[in-house]
Amino acid sequence: MQLIFQYPIWFILFCLLLGGIYASLLYVKNNVFTLETKHTNKIIFGLALLRFLSASTIAFLLLSPFIKKKQVDKIQPVLVLAHDNSESIKLNWNKEDSANYINKLNSVLTDLSKDFEIQYFAFDEEIKAVDTLDFKGKASDLSNALEQINGTFYNQNVGAVIFASDGIYNKGNNPYYTSFDFPLYTIALGDTNIQTDAKIMFVRNNKLAYLDDKLEIEIGLQANHLANKNYAVSISKIGKNSAQKLDNKTLQIKNDFDEQETSFIINASSVGIHKYRVSLQEFENEITTKNNYYDFYIEVIDNRQKILLVANAPHPDIAAIKSVVEKNKNYELDIQYINKFSANLDPYSLVIVHQLPAKANRGNSVFNAIQKTNIPVWYITGASSNYNELNTIQNACNITVKSNSNNDASPAFNTNFSSFNLSESTINAFKDFPPLQTPFGSYQIANNTSVCLLQKIGTVVSDYPILAFQDNLNKRNAILIGDGLWRWKMYDYYENGTTDAFDEIIEKTINYLALKGDKRKFRINTNKNNFYEGEKVIFEAELYNDNYELINTPEVNILIKNDEGNEFPFAMTKTAKAYLYETESLPIGNYNYTASTTFNGKKLTASGAFSIEALQLEATQTQANHTLLQQLANKTNGKYYLAKNVENVKNDILNNENIKPLLYESSKTMPIINLYGLFFAIIFLLALEWFIRKWLGGY
Repeated sequence: MQLIFQYPIWFILFCLLLGGIYASLLYVKNNVFTLETKHTNKIIFGLALLRFLSASTIAFLLLSPFIKKKQVDKIQPVLVLAHDNSESIKLNWNKEDSANYINKLNSVLTDLSKDFEIQYFAFDEEIKAVDTLDFKGKASDLSNALEQINGTFYNQNVGAVIFASDGIYNKGNNPYYTSFDFPLYTIALGDTNIQTDAKIMFVRNNKLAYLDDKLEIEIGLQANHLANKNYAVSISKIGKNSAQKLDNKTLQIKNDFDEQETSFIINASSVGIHKYRVSLQEFENEITTKNNYYDFYIEVIDNRQKILLVANAPHPDIAAIKSVVEKNKNYELDIQYINKFSANLDPYSLVIVHQLPAKANRGNSVFNAIQKTNIPVWYITGASSNYNELNTIQNACNITVKSNSNNDASPAFNTNFSSFNLSESTINAFKDFPPLQTPFGSYQIANNTSVCLLQKIGTVVSDYPILAFQDNLNKRNAILIGDGLWRWKMYDYYENGTTDAFDEIIEKTINYLALKGDKRKFRINTNKNNFYEGEKVIFEAELYNDNYELINTPEVNILIKNDEGNEFPFAMTKTAKAYLYETESLPIGNYNYTASTTFNGKKLTASGAFSIEALQLEATQTQANHTLLQQLANKTNGKYYLAKNVENVKNDILNNENIKPLLYESSKTMPIINLYGLFFAIIFLLALEWFIRKWLGGY
């Protein structure tokens, strides 16, 4: 405790002097009492002393002194328990051992709670602050658990972290490479022995397919301690109330630890989301049969866009374009030559006309058919093109040919082009692409036309286009001026070992032209169509007024229904200008959803479908990894224990001299006048003086 003065300390002498003067003036004569005894003088001296003390103290308080007190707080260290709560713990550990372990662990924690503040966490693919375990987690992410603990208890007095796990991780990074600031006392759960088991390790399949596609389903199998036996594997299509076996085969297990792959071919024969199941024969004494089955979903759609390429004659440019289109499963390319052209354009989203109109064939049949529709057109010119006729058919770029000579024009990217984005690598690749043969003449570009690639003649970048896009109100057109497009592809592969740059410019041109506008005023979609159990499903809805401006004035409701007829109605939440709903509580199965709202007196609906499939990561790996837990303990200066020795954790933590409580010293400054004891002391002095004066008959 320390006294702090606002005035010089010698001011206390004035306080004492004031108290002495006051007492002397009051008691300098002894005739103030009617009762006199032989002790009167001593009593008067005592009264003067009381008055001196009380007056001096009051005067001292007028100096507004402060008192500074030091306080030491003791904070117990924190002990964190992070326990694995994934399915693999239950799968490879017998009930008797697990029950015995839980009892011992609870006893250890009860004893340690006397000296530590214990924080309880359970983790699987996420980590949560809970004190109960159900071992139902569908994945194990040990690195995430360590990172979250490290962040939560940063700069706190954590004595130790008890980390109980089987060491199996099937999500996230290797936990050994996770930075961690606290000692880990790892408890090894589960069994490191390889148990008898036949299991499906993985199934590889496309989530999305097009109608009538042939799909290959790749399957990875593993068999332990089942050498020289045969097992049957099959694939079935699961309906609402039935299962249709599509194919099966029998495989031989060649050794005690056998891994092999097989595959099935299935046909996407109908549109919709379909459930399939791969089944593996069960054997006696398997540690679990949960991994003998694997369910997955495939969505089959029938909205592949058809593209028609009409050409004057065969040309290497056509093969180059075809190679790009065939890589994209969203498109189907149909190539026709003008002498065999079919006039029906209804099935197509885009028409590419190559070197038409030609000098020898105007191609009236194809252009008459285009005029009757609103279909986008990509004009590609070349040596056979009739530019005068072309100018009468399209107005994106008027080309006036001044002679029969050509320019060697290399592509140069127009930095002002903004209709779509190209990667930096593709833009850089244009600088070295070989030149195209472009007509010598003048070019006049329409106001609604934007140029993507300019003609670079020699070292000069001209204003003449190689590739330009016209954006009308009703449709988009493009024109590519030049012969020898195939050289770009050959050069790209020669220089880079891939045709990525060439593919990108062709694919993005087609995507831009063939894009179908969505004119619906009410729309809804999910963030994807295939989900794993426990994964969040996000629904987003948009409502447009007559001017196609986003609004969210009316309420929107969504009804989710599964194959079994169960319905889940929800109200969507309004965001800034749209609607949102999130859920992660739906069971496994196929779902259809319909959102509805009422706007301007009209009821609007939008619908879609999605699937939720089982997450079977925990059943594919059942052998505990205790080596990893040892490594984590050694790396963090902790200790490693088998589950049967969990009681040793208590003594090791209590005997660790590095785990100590923190002592925090703080000081508190306050006016000394706030001390109640001093107030009562002054009252006591004055009261005592008053009582003695009255007793002696003073006035």
